[in-house]
Amino acid sequence: MKKSLIFFFPLILFGHDIWIEKKGQEYRLEYGHLYLTPEHGGKKSIEYDPEKIEEIVCKSGEEVKEIEAPRTYPVVIDSRCDEIFVFMDNGYFTKTPYGTKNLPKNEVRMALESWKSIESVKRIEKNSKEPIGKGLEIVLLNDVKKVGDKARLLLLFDGRPVEGAVVAYGDNPRGMSGSDGRVNIKIRREGLQNIKATMRKGCDDDRCDEIVYTTTLNIEVDR
Repeated sequence: MKKSLIFFFPLILFGHDIWIEKKGQEYRLEYGHLYLTPEHGGKKSIEYDPEKIEEIVCKSGEEVKEIEAPRTYPVVIDSRCDEIFVFMDNGYFTKTPYGTKNLPKNEVRMALESWKSIESVKRIEKNSKEPIGKGLEIVLLNDVKKVGDKARLLLLFDGRPVEGAVVAYGDNPRGMSGSDGRVNIKIRREGLQNIKATMRKGCDDDRCDEIVYTTTLNIEVDR
């Protein structure tokens, strides 16, 4: 049953990447296609709305602090962090016969399906092997050094292990978290890694059918 869920999970959830690029001592939030291919039309970065960022958390040593989110594009964080976590609320989306609108279900006609999108991304420079964010989060439980290593992942939702989160690597679903929230992913490329996980929860009002949580883990890996 779990295997079939992996292959039928909507691919649209993995259609774009979000990642944190390190440039010198600064971190830059990027959205688009990290691994650019010809079918993407030659554009790696896509402009996003910085107002959707709700929280930025920086962990340095034992200190965990919240950083005020910049409100200009592109979002650049000038702070030294062992780990950095960005949490975003992308709002409501409703599919209709005339296209998908960035509105809640109760504000459109002929709604076919509707969801709220919550997204986050975490970059690790020095791995604490502990959670620092909220919502859906990937915790890396081991140190990944090179291509071929296995990343041992723990999927948490508000700090608690979550079962059934779909984990993708290179936009290809690779597995689902077990009852203990764990799953292993083999590292297949060098450089910046983009490991994604997605889960769904039902909405508690008439604005959507479900809430879709997507989170990304960034680490750098040598050849």
